[in-house]
Amino acid sequence: MLLGISASIIANIIEIWFLGQVGTQELAAYSFTFPVTGALTSLSLGVSIGLSSVLARTVGEGDQLRIRRLTTDGVALATVIMLLMGVIGYFSIDALFTAMGATGKTLDLIRSYMQIWYLGLVFIAVPFVGSNALRATGDARISGAIMVGGSILNIMLDPILIFGWGSIPAMGLQGAALALVLGRGVLCLVTVYVLYARERLLDLSVPPLHEVINSWKQIMVVSIPATATQLIGPVSTAIIVTLLANYGEEAVAGFGIASRIEGLSVIPLYALSASIGPYVGQNWGARLYHRANRAMQLAFVFSVAWGMLVALLLALVALPLVGMFDDNQQVRRIAVSYLYLVPLSYAGWGALMMSSAIFNSLGRPLRSTLMSVTRMFVLYVPLAMIAERYFGYIGIFASACATNLIMGLVGFIWNRKTWGPEVNKSDPE
Repeated sequence: MLLGISASIIANIIEIWFLGQVGTQELAAYSFTFPVTGALTSLSLGVSIGLSSVLARTVGEGDQLRIRRLTTDGVALATVIMLLMGVIGYFSIDALFTAMGATGKTLDLIRSYMQIWYLGLVFIAVPFVGSNALRATGDARISGAIMVGGSILNIMLDPILIFGWGSIPAMGLQGAALALVLGRGVLCLVTVYVLYARERLLDLSVPPLHEVINSWKQIMVVSIPATATQLIGPVSTAIIVTLLANYGEEAVAGFGIASRIEGLSVIPLYALSASIGPYVGQNWGARLYHRANRAMQLAFVFSVAWGMLVALLLALVALPLVGMFDDNQQVRRIAVSYLYLVPLSYAGWGALMMSSAIFNSLGRPLRSTLMSVTRMFVLYVPLAMIAERYFGYIGIFASACATNLIMGLVGFIWNRKTWGPEVNKSDPE
């Protein structure tokens, strides 16, 4: 998972560097899309979390026929949802991004990107669901290899389509969208092939409708609150981008650069949160509670240690690192301010990630949702709106830092208080 997520985020970093060479306006337009693309990616991720939670416990119980049925129905559910969301999104581009503060040429650039992106939404979603199914059944290597391969293909296509090559014209931001869709299309085909031909996890026979509905109900019990949890981040990001738009396109571009560097620096936390859920779920299903608990303890320790290390490193290299993406002084100043402040809270953010992933794996997703709602709408957004009035964009970034630290502590304490009663209630002895 570390390799797979690293490849994906590095591909994003390289892409934003390419777009920075095209121009600050293209970089700003690309940054405006983050909340929307993040929200729809979170929707597919929510379905995959629901599938992974049910699958991991079913794997622990050893029901092979049920594993195939759940995987097949989970992929079908994601496909149906993404087709519907793609149509809705395609016809609401202008209204949505105008509300977020995009105007003029920036809005035109956003439209050229999102029209292509929406057409490939299913290609983006199916690999997410397939990868989570593979991890839940214990095959993280193939899942990671698929992610690495897709990212490499995207990196290869980006410069060709963004800058042009031979008879292929330079397409700028539109080329970045096309590279993503083409790369994810290939990745989608490979994922389906692996699930069907190699792992025998897809059943192409037509099942009774009640079996499909039963599978979807089981998945949605976890995926609905998990999706709500995942959507909270992009929604709050949209609010923050709207606030930053008041400071000009440079502020949005600076935030875009900083958020991509942030993604790169917390790769191990993403990888661990993706791995801890299936591990805890499988051991829970097999009633090996001591192994699940030990894994949780190690995950929290690592999250705090990694967060502290990254905060120190970014404080040392933030200025030269940001300078590699854009030579605009205002863009640099805003990005560096973010990287000085927000990483101080990565230890807390990591602890919160682990708590959420563990609660989802145990079939307790409402707890993750409650923590995310509290983090974003009770703490972060209100604090950011108040602090921005008095301290400008620095207040927005400081609010993010304070919120992550508070909720990380809350997540850790809730996990430790919950675990003992849950085990005692479920232990047959």
